[in-house]
This record gives sequence, structure tokens and C-alpha cells, in this order.
Amino acid sequence: MTPLRKLSVFLFFAAAAIAQPPGPPPGGPPGGPGQSGDGIWLRNAYYGEKETFDACLGHQPGAGEYHHHVQPICLRAQLNDNLELVATGRTGSMYREKASGWTHSPILGWALDGYPIYGPYGYTDPKSASSPVKRMKSSFRLRSITTRDSLSAWALPYHNGISQTLTAKQAGPPVSERFPLGRYAEDNDYIAGSGDLDQYNGRFTITPDFPAGTYAYFLTLNDDGTPAFPFILGLQYYGNASGGQARTIPTDAQDYFNGGTFTAASPTTDPQLKSMLTKNSQTYARAVVAWDPSAGPQTIWPGPLAPANSRTSGGVTTPAFADVQRIRTNASTLYVNSNNLPSYVIGPWFASMNGGVFMNFAAAQNAQMQLPRAPQPATATHNNTGLGAIGIWVNGVAVFNAMDGASYSNAAGDDAGGGIVTQTAFHVSSASLEGGPLTPGALVSAFANFDAKLATSTDQASTPNWPLTLGGATVTIRDAAGVSTQAAISYASPKQINYRIPDSVAPGVATVNITAGGVTVPGGINIMAAYPGIFKASIDNIAAAQVARVQAGKAVYAPVVAATPAGAIVAAPFAIGPAAEQATLILYGTGLNNAKDVTVTIGGMPAQLTYAGPQGTYSGLDQINVLLPQSLAGKGKVDIIVTAGGKPSNPVNVTIQ
Repeated sequence: MTPLRKLSVFLFFAAAAIAQPPGPPPGGPPGGPGQSGDGIWLRNAYYGEKETFDACLGHQPGAGEYHHHVQPICLRAQLNDNLELVATGRTGSMYREKASGWTHSPILGWALDGYPIYGPYGYTDPKSASSPVKRMKSSFRLRSITTRDSLSAWALPYHNGISQTLTAKQAGPPVSERFPLGRYAEDNDYIAGSGDLDQYNGRFTITPDFPAGTYAYFLTLNDDGTPAFPFILGLQYYGNASGGQARTIPTDAQDYFNGGTFTAASPTTDPQLKSMLTKNSQTYARAVVAWDPSAGPQTIWPGPLAPANSRTSGGVTTPAFADVQRIRTNASTLYVNSNNLPSYVIGPWFASMNGGVFMNFAAAQNAQMQLPRAPQPATATHNNTGLGAIGIWVNGVAVFNAMDGASYSNAAGDDAGGGIVTQTAFHVSSASLEGGPLTPGALVSAFANFDAKLATSTDQASTPNWPLTLGGATVTIRDAAGVSTQAAISYASPKQINYRIPDSVAPGVATVNITAGGVTVPGGINIMAAYPGIFKASIDNIAAAQVARVQAGKAVYAPVVAATPAGAIVAAPFAIGPAAEQATLILYGTGLNNAKDVTVTIGGMPAQLTYAGPQGTYSGLDQINVLLPQSLAGKGKVDIIVTAGGKPSNPVNVTIQ
């Protein structure tokens, strides 16, 4: 059958307008005490390390201690904390905050001072459980400064012996694109009463678990759902921090839960005990590995998915149980054992180097933590929350604070310690916008990390014959065989470049160098024989596709998406029509790489493929034509997955009337 080859140009070039996804830098948090640099301007972990967070917003240092600096969104979803699922793909699920109908957040964890950590939602009136539920607002705001020559009053207790007005040798860098506001914790000001919470990111309040009231910390979010400083706890505890690692367990500590079994005679009403996640304690932890997300969750990682020439640390070589494994208690202390691995799927972790994969993998930690059972507020000096665990989530995973272990060095003129914040680029499939393997001939979008400039100007190829230089930029790929080849570029701007991988690149870990204005920005990719990506038109995976019908001997095309008056992309439901019209769904993708074993499922059922291969106009663009059987009529929203070379694509969907 001759392939239908009608394509609106916007489907391909729309990638140029898509917002920048996270693109990881190399390195990671030190995960221990100490502070590199001057220790005055402490780098915000969300700024410096968010590019290495997985879909659950967690990551790990080289030692493999999985943790969260910001909200553990997958735990929130697991506990039904006011989230709704947007889409699920090969690299994890995407959630958004519910717009209304909020309920009080559950306890998500416990700080080392023994006070609970709730999700973002609490009572409007902290003294009334009948008051409306609202999203808690942080009382921190970005400072209005252009120079970093003073500290805010809230930060002074964290910097013992440092005056509010700094000397020239203590000053941080002037605010600039290289050092933007928000890069450092001290870029924030605490304004009492501007939000709902105090400088420790908590308040005294009634909660469903404490009807008589308790001091409690709350996760904080911006209006758009992104994490808001200080994220979980401030840089100091409200209470006396007597918890932490438990090296020994006293003989009077009694088992409450052990190895999947409760020892208590009846259910407890103690909030500390009730909140701990135990129901999944006999299930294995699972991770999606960035070397091949299409392989799905693994109980052993990174394992055989890692290419021979990759670099890794950490990992799980034998399956490890998830969530809390043991709980013991006495009159003063709660003791919790876990592998520090959750029961929700973690990973994958991407990076700008090492073949596009973050080299540090989560590992089973055999953690043994203790928490005070009767927390007390600090009466004089408040303990600082340092690097490493400052609490535990209810699944036994570590809570970290807002710092990543790096701080500005005045003498060096840059940050020292922690993850390296440097000019790099993150490379993803232009179709799926997922990290993961890429293929010879695939269409790729590269996004700038931090202050990297990928091109000196913005330009777009005017013909399908793309140039090797565009916007002052070139893209050179050095493959696993050591051969360097330039890539053709379709779009270039300072923050994004779209290009096509040359057909000749060898499989394995490759380095990509983008050069513009005399500066080279490195990145890494992993080349695989086939790895299909399907173009989508929206964040909820609506396919960037068309439906063709044969009417009066001619092909008539209709879109499967529409735009609302506000500009949102939504599904355009369509009817299959009479059998004689031979309704055909036309999908567009990249990464088939001329595979001969392409198959398609619609709504989980095999579909008849009539064409899968090059689109014919744009090199690297694939087209997949699928007949729509009458049995799909009235099915509503259905997922579509294309498989090539044994690798399933990212799911996309259409809505059938």
C-alpha cells in the first residue's frame, strides 16, 4: 500500500517552541556533613540538582542514599494527597495539583526533632478543623537585590560569627544570568506573616491526626505547583533535634512491626506509628533505568542495561524490600529500619554526560533511624538542619534540606563542592521529549543547562535539506568507536537545538559537542539500534496525528487535536466512519531506524499496520499508518504504542467517538 504522506509542517517544528525539560548536570550531592566553598552563600539544591531528580523528584549521591530535597510527589500520589494523574510514560508519571476539592494533607514524614511533616494542604484557620482547606504558603520570598553583600536576618543563626553586612571577601557574586536569584538559599528573605508558615516552614495547628494541635512542618509549593523555598524544613529545626541514625537499640525497645507482621495486639492510635507505610514491606523496590526506560521497572539495577563503556556507582544487585521493614519503640524513642527504598517506582535518572545517564544509582542502605516520641520546642538555640538526613518519610526514605553541599567561593569566583553546575546540554528525542536511548538517524532536541548558550542567534532551516551550521552553531557527535561526525540542524537558538543524528554513528555511549561563538557545550547520549519515539501534541500525551478517510476516491484528512480559545491543546474526538472509508490513523515519530518488525497496539489490542518507515520529506521523520477497525467505535480515549526492535514507544492517545 502506498503510504499516505500528508504532514503539517508544524508537527515537526513545534518542538522548537516546547518549554525546556530538565537537563541534568554531572555530579551529585555529597550526602554528608561539611560545606565546600566559603560556606556563606549556600547553593539551593533545587537549583543545582533538580536536573538529576527522577519523576518522583528524588535522587542519590555516589553512596546511593535515595532522598528528596523537595516534595516526594510519588509518595503524595500514593497517599492520595490532592494530586491528579496527567500522563504516564516510559520515564514515569506526571501529576498536577487538584484545582479544588482539597482535603487536609496526610503525614508524609517526620523531622529529626520528632514533629510531623505534612503535604502542602492544611486548615485555613489553624485552630479550627471545620475551616476550609488551603494550600500552605511559604513566608519566604526572593530578595530584591543586585549584589550579594549582605545576609537576611533569618539566615544569621545558620552562619555563626558572620555579620549581616559582609566583607568584600565574604560577598557572593553579583546577580546575573550566570548567578541568578534563587541560586543560593540566602537569596531568599523571610517575611513574617506574608505566608502561612514560620521561618522553620511550619506552624502550630490542629490536624486530623492531632485534634488537640501540634507543631507541624508543611511542604511548600508555588502557585504553579513547583517547589517553593524552603521546600520541606527551613535551615533550622523548630524543636530539639535528638533523632538521627540509631547505632544501637536499647533492650527496652519493643517490636511493633517486623518483617511484614504487626506484633501489637490492636491497631494503634499513635500518629507516629499509624503513619508509617508497612503494607508494601514485602514487595521489592523497583527502578526504571535510563539506559533503557522501555524495559520497565527493574528489581536489579543498573544491571545488564548499562553499556560496557558507561560509568556508574551504587545500584541494587539483589532485590531489596521496599518501605519500612521494622518498627520498635520505647517510652521515649521510635526506631525505624528500612532499605531507604520506596515501594513506588523510582528512576530513571538522566544527566548531560555519561551517555545521558546520571551515574549514581540508588542502593539499599539498611538504614536504622530514631525519632523522639515526645518532641519539644527549642527554648533557646535552634539546631541547624545540615547535610544528610534531616528526617524520614513514612516509607523510610531520607528527607534532606534545601542545600546541595556547595557554596560560593569568593576566591575562586564560582561554587565549590557538590554537583558541578556548568555549561552542558541535555539531549532528548524530539518526538517523545523523553530522555533515554537515541538511534542513528533520529531527530533530537538539545536543551541548554544553566547558562549555556547553544547558538549565537535563532534560526530555522528553510528547506528539508538541513545545514551543518545554523544560528552560528555546529553539532559534532563522537561515537563509541571514536569517530566524529557533524549532524544536520533544523532549528537553533541559544537555549535549544534540533538536529538529526547521522546514520553512521556506532552504538554505545557517545559525546555530543555543540559549538557556537567559540564555546563548546558538551553532552552525552546512548546510541541503540532502534528506540521509537512518537510525536505528541500535549503534556497529556495526545498524539500529534491525523485521521485519513477515503471519500469519493480521495483521501480526506482530519486532525485528532484542537486548541481551546485559551490556547490549550485538547483531543478532537473523531468517528471512524463506514468501513468503506478505510479510516487510517497517521502517526509521526522518530527512532524506527528502518526496523522491519514494527507493530502497533491501540487500546491494548493489536492493530493492522499498513506502513511504517521514512516520512519521505524530512530525514529522520518516521510515519506509521494504522487501519482503525470498526470495533474501536465509541471506545473514547485509547492509548497507542508502537514497538520496533523489541522496544515499545512512549504511549500516545486519541479519542474515538
